[in-house]
Formats: sequence, structure tokens, C-alpha cells
Amino acid sequence: MSLPPIVAISPGDGRNLEPWLIALGAAGLRALILREPGETEATLRAWAAVAAAAGIEVWVHDKHPAARALAAEASLGLHLPSGQDPREVDGPGPLGVSCHSEAEVDGALAAGADYVLLGPVWRPTSKPQDTRPAIGAARFLDLAAGRPVWALGGMTPQRWSVLRRGGATGAAVLGDLFGRHTPADAAARFAEFADA
Repeated sequence: MSLPPIVAISPGDGRNLEPWLIALGAAGLRALILREPGETEATLRAWAAVAAAAGIEVWVHDKHPAARALAAEASLGLHLPSGQDPREVDGPGPLGVSCHSEAEVDGALAAGADYVLLGPVWRPTSKPQDTRPAIGAARFLDLAAGRPVWALGGMTPQRWSVLRRGGATGAAVLGDLFGRHTPADAAARFAEFADA
């Protein structure tokens, strides 16, 4: 399965995602983990449709109670929180898992996950109060070598460039895109990731 090197993660902060998805899709974003546990099912479905129309593949985060049904009905990917077993899920799209240790990465991939997010690689910009120790670029590259492991936490274009040159498969970005002031700013920032 071929997955894009950069995946965005939606912020789950109550904003209207539509203009952000349209701008990021126009800038070339090709994958999004739709992580909006507080939104209604109708809103989740509407944003998945907007993303698809913008050329973005959607992976619905399982924190939303309707995620599995939506993924099955609309042939979308599904992303599981840390600790969930991929063997318990049967879906048509890519299946991913959030991981925070080597053991979790090994377990998720052995259980059939198509990809995992491993972090934090650096301190997350979207979670300034996060006290978990960052694993750093060298340790991430060691754990991810030759495997479908995406870096998560504190991603910037410069840091993605370091990981990419080191052989990383991909990176997931939340704060450095959705933390921008406007959708246009986010699109310009995504272009920097694409060029890194």
C-alpha cells in the first residue's frame, strides 16, 4: 500500500475545517487523519466529503463514536488510538495506530496495521504542556528503519527534511499547519513541507 509522506491531523478544536481542507487540498495535501471527537456525526461526514472533493484521502480517527461506521460506509481509512488492536477492526482503507514506544510499534505492525504514527519525536507544538520525553530524530530513524512509521510531534519542514534524508517514510503534522493564522498560511506552510 502506497501512502503519502505527509499526513495532516485535524486539530479537534471546534473550528470550521472546510476552508482549511480546501486550501490544503489545493496546496497538494493528499492525506488527513480526521480527528474530531467532539463534532456531530453529520459534521464529520460533511468534512470527510469536503476533504475528498479537495483530493485528500481521509483516515477517520477512532476517537469519534461514528468513525468505524463512516470508514466502512465511505471506504475511508481508520486510525486507532494507542493501545487498540488492529485485529479487532475490519475496514476497506488504510488502518493506522498511534504508538509511543518500540514495543507498541512492533505490536501494531505485527497485528496488521498498514502504518503507525510514532511520537513524540519532538515536543508537540499543538500540546505545549506535554511532558512526555521526546525521542529525537536519531532514535526515531532507528525504530522506523524500513517500516511504515510516520513521525509525530513537533514537525516542521526543516525537521521533516532531516528525517526524510535519514530514510523516514513520512511525518504527521498538526500544529505547524492548523496552528497557522489562516487557511492560506497553512497552505503556504504545507508547500514548505512538500519542498523539504
